[in-house]
Amino acid sequence: MKIKYLPFSGKTVWQNNKPFILFLLSLLLIHSILKLIFYNYNYTVLFTGAELNDSGFSKVKLIKWSLANDGLIILLINTALLLLLQMGRFVTPKITTWLTLPVFILINSFAVLLNLADIFYFRFHFQRANADLLYVLDHPFTQLFHQNVFIIAAFFAAIAGTIFLIWKLHKKLLISFSNRRHCNLVTVVLLLCIGSAISFKTSFSRILVPTYPLIDIKSNQLPVVQNSFHTFSYSVFRKSERITEANYLPAAVCDSIFKIKKLLQTNTKDTVKKNIVLFIMESVPYDFFDSASNFKVDMPFFDSILQHSTFFNNAFCYAHESNKGIVAILAGIPTLSEIPLYHSQFVNMPITRIGTALQKNNYNSFFCIGDDYDNFGFAKCMNWLGIEKYYSKEDIPDYKNKPMHSMGLQDEYVLDFMHGKINEATTPFFAINYNVSTHYPYDLPASFTAKFPHSYTEPMKTMRYYDHSLQQFFSAAKKESWFGNTIFIFCSDHWMFPEGIKGEYNALSGFKIPVIIYDPSLNEKKINNQLVSQFDIMGTILAATGYKDSIISYGGNLLDSNSIKGFVFSKPNSSLYQVADSNYILGFNIINNKVEYLYNYKKDKLLKENLLPDKNSSVTLNQLTTQVKAFIQKASLHYNSRLVK
Repeated sequence: MKIKYLPFSGKTVWQNNKPFILFLLSLLLIHSILKLIFYNYNYTVLFTGAELNDSGFSKVKLIKWSLANDGLIILLINTALLLLLQMGRFVTPKITTWLTLPVFILINSFAVLLNLADIFYFRFHFQRANADLLYVLDHPFTQLFHQNVFIIAAFFAAIAGTIFLIWKLHKKLLISFSNRRHCNLVTVVLLLCIGSAISFKTSFSRILVPTYPLIDIKSNQLPVVQNSFHTFSYSVFRKSERITEANYLPAAVCDSIFKIKKLLQTNTKDTVKKNIVLFIMESVPYDFFDSASNFKVDMPFFDSILQHSTFFNNAFCYAHESNKGIVAILAGIPTLSEIPLYHSQFVNMPITRIGTALQKNNYNSFFCIGDDYDNFGFAKCMNWLGIEKYYSKEDIPDYKNKPMHSMGLQDEYVLDFMHGKINEATTPFFAINYNVSTHYPYDLPASFTAKFPHSYTEPMKTMRYYDHSLQQFFSAAKKESWFGNTIFIFCSDHWMFPEGIKGEYNALSGFKIPVIIYDPSLNEKKINNQLVSQFDIMGTILAATGYKDSIISYGGNLLDSNSIKGFVFSKPNSSLYQVADSNYILGFNIINNKVEYLYNYKKDKLLKENLLPDKNSSVTLNQLTTQVKAFIQKASLHYNSRLVK
């Protein structure tokens, strides 16, 4: 006697729900492959020291959280697709074919492509994609079209291949629906899950936060397990929300440790007001100036001027993005928001607008860059800071016929233009040059024919060209009447790999930058070993111009050693802050409010030995933890426009 299978047998249920389950698993496989490539390509950036030989158990945790994050995003996207497909059964099939399916093909393709792009883009900002990408999106495409034809072809082939693959998966799913495999059980299960999530809203909302895995892993492991579509969507959704106020220390204690409203020790020696020229150097690491480094560049101009300047050989940047660097340098404040501060809702927070402040002392101010107008939002930033004039490549005569870098006009032509604008300006003046030639992809003009040693990397070559451009500028400037009464300041916007984007990253050296002050009227060589940061530049400029009012700044004045506190702060990613003193560096996670690492970088240059378990380091641990908590607390209050002291 033959057994007849019931219509609702296990086999039938599986056959009816199989198409959607396989669809989800196929997407998970694609995301997982991209995650594996991301892990291998960025391995030396993510992990340093002892972590390079991390345990198998640690890697299992990464796999677990990676699958969980990718699975969550795939379910969130495609549960909506499944429900719309079910609803499409009761209307004309054309609605599903021509409306629902194309929308989700685009969404799933975008999710995959964002994770694909982050494999390579991660090295430029050291975190997964977020809302900041909306403000720099044109640059990756601009740089792409300056690559060779094979890279361009591979890029578009990858996009086309991804979209085609996603389309095939969706089409196969749609055909299964047309054949009455309606995935009813999966739909019921997912609806029950949604209902449960709504019932336990607080728990579910925690899981939706991209930093949720930090309950189990370290912050430098977080990018490995995150999904770029998740971080991007969450960041865009939350970009208008306020910064949560930290409350680590009593207010009085916090104020005594970290003051951001202060008076400067101003320059009162000179009867004639000093002109200021600030060079913000794109992607220039300290390594180029370090004689002990394999990446020391032979720079005739800088090597010469350092014999007559003050060189700060322990200077640090705040972050790895240009939009955060320019705010740290010119406003003296940290960026806590994921999007550029001058694009955010925090633009009206109390700050000292350097251009407006200098106008009180009758200074003229202008900004020069070889990039397109307002790229990175710099025109908005200058307007926000009260800088009077903004010049970009479009203002330079005949710029279309001059040698171009992927980011804009090559440095020598912009510096020559700025020289002319300085000559036209009335004194005293404040001039800013933001160079572009040292930015990736390190294009050199054909006219620059210097011979480089075989050991020179592409970034080193462009630094040599920038040095050449500055040498031309200063050769001409020395002949001008304003030169002898001008202070020249050099500061990088952020550190970048001296060996190119495939280099290694270190929690300390990865933030170390050159800062130089050259005053022709002093003509003396000094090396300053104090720990200083980008936050000190604004105060230095205002002090040098004799500004007497109080200012808001997270730094001091490089011309007054007593204003330098001996601690520098940086922000490696959205969840981690660092503080360093003359011997140690500490990382503090603001998600779980825990210290992640403490290194004695003087003894342990490769940062292999985490001292957290060492009881002998408890005094240093407590001191640095208190410092970074005071920094974060004061900044969070400041962003909420609370009274600052």
